[in-house]
Amino acid sequence: MAIFMLLLLSGLATLTLSYARLHVRFFADNYNKEQARLFMQSALEATLMKIEANQSDLRFFSPDGQFEAVAVVERCYIYQKSEHNNTNCTPANTVVIQTPQSNGYMIIRLFVRSLPSAKIVSPIRITQRSVQRP
Repeated sequence: MAIFMLLLLSGLATLTLSYARLHVRFFADNYNKEQARLFMQSALEATLMKIEANQSDLRFFSPDGQFEAVAVVERCYIYQKSEHNNTNCTPANTVVIQTPQSNGYMIIRLFVRSLPSAKIVSPIRITQRSVQRP
């Protein structure tokens, strides 16, 4: 009877530890995904500042070295009579529009991924597409 009780208790302890391990991994993954989303928002703000400064390098790294963000300007909407000299707007991604109120809008796609050197169990890849006006 004592051996049966020891086996029962050891089985319950093993089951409890496996559930605890799953919960810890779940919370760690959610924490890392939330950190990636916050970094994505900061990278979008930094992208807008670099576009205003007419810089073409739209790659960012998080200060803790866990994430990398790459921004791609997919479309630039330019009013037909305006002068626009942004290096991120090429003839291939520029759309000439008829309304002056919408001049300067851009569709920006932002990719965030966890770096291989980061101590993250599940790799993170997030993509966001937004319409912005720098």
